Parts: sequence; C-alpha cells; structure tokens
Amino acid sequence: MSLFDLPPTIAELETSNEAVVVINIEGVVVLMSKPAEELLGVTAEDMVGEYVEMLVPSNKRWGHQAYRRGYIAEPSEREMDPGLEPEAERPDGTLVPIAARLVPMTTDGVFYAAAHITERS
Repeated sequence: MSLFDLPPTIAELETSNEAVVVINIEGVVVLMSKPAEELLGVTAEDMVGEYVEMLVPSNKRWGHQAYRRGYIAEPSEREMDPGLEPEAERPDGTLVPIAARLVPMTTDGVFYAAAHITERS
C-alpha cells in the first residue's frame, strides 16, 4: 500500500509533528510519521505492510492481538491501556515507555485506527 492509496485525511498524518502510526482493520501498518520513526527506531519503509505487533514487546504480542481485535470491534477515541504503562520495542530490543491516544477513523467505509504516541518519562 502506498501513501497515494490512503484517503487524504489519513495521508495528511504522514507530515504530522506528532508520532503517529495508522493501522487498517487487519492490524497492518499503513502509515508512520517521521516523529514515530524517530521515537520507535524503525523506518516507515520497514513497517508499512507489517503487523503493528512488530512494535509491541515480544512477550506481549499475542495478547496485543486480542486487545487490537477488541478495539476494532468497539472503537472509540481513548488512551491505550491506561494504567498499564505500555511499551514499544525497537528493532534493537530497546523498550520505550509510551502513552498512546487511539483515534478510530472511517473513510469511505474503510476502518483505520491512528495511535498518537508520546514517550512517557
């Protein structure tokens, strides 16, 4: 999938000053902003087309799939895992404490979810 295949409102997130990762209903990354690349230590080129679980610590990937399916079944704008102190895993294995605001987006009947990510201190 290329940026040209995405609806304009979603494609605009690529140039966001925020760290944003957008997935489709299958959980596949369709867009990653530059700040997200920097925070997560991976390029959009490497992540687009991959399951978002590649960014989840390896010991939590199976559980995350269930959470993702639950979110897609009942999407709402909310914080991801409030109180659970979520982390992302960089390709080198480094864990990054994150906070994420999940935003559902439906364009022309196609569902997407955007995660606006910040690093927790």
